[in-house]
Amino acid sequence: MADIKTFDLSDKDLQIGDVFTPLIWGEFAIDKFNIFSKWLNGASVFDPTMGEGNLLEALITFGLAKGHRLDTLPTNRLYGNELNTYYFNQALNKFREKYGLDMSQNFTNEDVLRLNPTKHDIVFGNPPWQNFVDLPESYKEQIKSYFFKFDLIGNSQNLLLGGSRIDIAALIIQIAIKDFLKPNGEAIIFMPLSLFLNDGANRSFRTYSIGEVKYCVDTVFDFNDEDVFGGIATRYGLSHFIRDKNPVFPIPYFRNENGTWNKYDAKPMFHATDPLSIISNEEGGNFDNIKPVLLKKESSPRQGINTCGANDVYFFDFINEVNEDLVCVSNKTKENIILPKKFVFPLITSKEFKGEIPPPSKWVLLPYNKNGKPLEWKQIQQFPELSMYLESNKDILQGRKGVMLNAILKRGHWWAMLGVGEYNFFPHKIVWEAYGKTSFNPTIFEGNWQANQSLQAFIPVKTLPEAQRIQMELSDKQIENYLLSLKMEGTMNWAQPGKIKKLIKYEEETLTLF
Repeated sequence: MADIKTFDLSDKDLQIGDVFTPLIWGEFAIDKFNIFSKWLNGASVFDPTMGEGNLLEALITFGLAKGHRLDTLPTNRLYGNELNTYYFNQALNKFREKYGLDMSQNFTNEDVLRLNPTKHDIVFGNPPWQNFVDLPESYKEQIKSYFFKFDLIGNSQNLLLGGSRIDIAALIIQIAIKDFLKPNGEAIIFMPLSLFLNDGANRSFRTYSIGEVKYCVDTVFDFNDEDVFGGIATRYGLSHFIRDKNPVFPIPYFRNENGTWNKYDAKPMFHATDPLSIISNEEGGNFDNIKPVLLKKESSPRQGINTCGANDVYFFDFINEVNEDLVCVSNKTKENIILPKKFVFPLITSKEFKGEIPPPSKWVLLPYNKNGKPLEWKQIQQFPELSMYLESNKDILQGRKGVMLNAILKRGHWWAMLGVGEYNFFPHKIVWEAYGKTSFNPTIFEGNWQANQSLQAFIPVKTLPEAQRIQMELSDKQIENYLLSLKMEGTMNWAQPGKIKKLIKYEEETLTLF
């Protein structure tokens, strides 16, 4: 959401995700989870990251709309916390000016990471949404220990390197449940749905545990095509958690589809921490009969080549053969570049999935050995055209950012990319489109074709019969149905390698069973 500046934990000017929940949607949550009547009947309500206090105010507006007088509402049982001093004061002023309420004893101006725990019946909040990897370095250093403390580290080395995609919302939710909820208390949270629907770092959140404290997700409302927060691209929803209750699946999952809340069942399919699959009653949702695709380890699913922001250096739209050793390539920013033919490969685009595979319409430069390792500079110097071209783009290539890429750049290979290995040079690939699609269409590519970043994923194979067998098994309609159940179609997460790996067994693992 909002950009984050460098700060100390005591910095009260910090803004993280300063997009506030509209009152109407606060009232929506109050209605769906019966928060108002619980509050009237003695429950205390706490918002750990309240911004200007909209969610707490929604309890008042909800009550007034129901005909209650302000002086009959238990406003003394509304509690809130906000780090940013400006927003904190805005909340105090709003409650004072609109409702004549002095909330100075109920609202705190502190970082929730350092706030002394107090126990409440209900947590009602909208924590900031920001991936750990996108936080400033100074803040990462200060909050790493909290991710360890709250059992949110799937890959500790990745977190230590600053590359984790775990969302800070996960940390705030778990702090709220552990430190600010009474036993069996409820948390009603607006949150990024990636915590339920994505692979990778979010798997750690889906243990639904913080040390000895267990909790469950009980219900989810997926806003889907409802624009609640005014153009925010993150996929978001409203979730209901209960402390000290073990997860029991399936759970009700309501999805807003063209203004109608359609009810589905949601559950992890193959492992307790898998992303939720979203299944209608008509679809059934039992994927136990999917036959795993058997692969060699060398054929593990892969993502396409990632230039790390240097597509204009490596990708080309036109090619002409100069002689048996050289080609002339061009793109929108570079014209008539002479390069060694042996390092220029056809790049797969969406055109190649529409019937017969046509001649290439794009090409990619790969300054690599066939073993998947980048060429050494001494090797590059043996090809004057290649060394001259790379040198002319050295500043661009050295200026690229990224945790994994930085490790390669530090070894001196400033011309390297991500997503390149020996598998790129296998003679056959089963490739499918993994971005913005709603159908699964694994297609065999023979020869030197290369997959493109997150647009495609692929399985590299050494023989054509093996490729044909894998393609046939991947074409099982149940596999597409499983991918569709993840409700990620049309996004960059559709059919990525991590999704397919759940449907795979490796020959090496099978042999160890006998």
